[in-house]
Amino acid sequence: MRVQVDARSISRPVWEQLEAGSFTAQVLAVFEHACNLITPDDDVIALVLPQVGDGPLNIVVAAKPSDLAALEPGIPAWLQERRLTVGAFEVALETAAVWEPCPDWDRLRTRQGACADRLSPGRALSLQHAPEGSLLSLVSGLPGADSDPEPAKLGLAREAVFAAAREAAETLLAGWREDAALLQAGAGQLAGLGGGLTPAGDDFLSGVMLWAWLAHADPDEFCRLVVETAVTRTTTLSTAFLRAAARGECSAAWHSLLAVLADGTDEELATAVQGVLAHGATSGADALAGFLWAGLSAHTKAT
Repeated sequence: MRVQVDARSISRPVWEQLEAGSFTAQVLAVFEHACNLITPDDDVIALVLPQVGDGPLNIVVAAKPSDLAALEPGIPAWLQERRLTVGAFEVALETAAVWEPCPDWDRLRTRQGACADRLSPGRALSLQHAPEGSLLSLVSGLPGADSDPEPAKLGLAREAVFAAAREAAETLLAGWREDAALLQAGAGQLAGLGGGLTPAGDDFLSGVMLWAWLAHADPDEFCRLVVETAVTRTTTLSTAFLRAAARGECSAAWHSLLAVLADGTDEELATAVQGVLAHGATSGADALAGFLWAGLSAHTKAT
């Protein structure tokens, strides 16, 4: 049975890719709330349900989990007359709002000091709500923490992963300013670290790159070195997210967090932190760990 739905919004880079010419892809993976497509050039486009929301790879569709249930890896996808067809699943794109995945980095950089000052309360909130097994445990040991959470709360079962991530993060930070060799060494150690479609080390690197867009003197070059090293060591889906972060692109939840760090209230900060943490089992937490690690470490050194 054919399922026809409307797209509510579409990320600007995805829209540009679809508008560029003939488009073909196939299903890479299907989840309860998302269907990932992969093009012949290994670009990833995600058809996601409204509860997932806007992101750099996403087309948000007015659909239900049952609408995606018949899709499976390998099914072809194509675009014709503003309609994206994936097997028996058809998405009308005519009325979709085009969503910009890049925050206003120029404005946010003028508020860099305010953002840095709110990292400590952001860390406390992150640790309070940290999902078990995330890399957020790394930021509990940075200077300025009032107290470290109990290991059982953070789920320190993957001791080898945490130890490797800490060492790699320290190497990465050592290359923050001008040492490209150290930067790439740290990125290479983090890339692909941990299991899953988006390994924890890759999510951590995405968070670090978002902090670089906020605070590094040359974020383009910093992110270029990180992503060139990382993408040869990880999964197809993780590569797509890393490349998006390297371009300064992030999800709507990150947009909200960055806006609150710049100008929001404590109550808004708590909501925004939990919005980022809600992404995946630990993906959001691992990315937030990278952002906080880079921000708190660099800010401590600067002061």
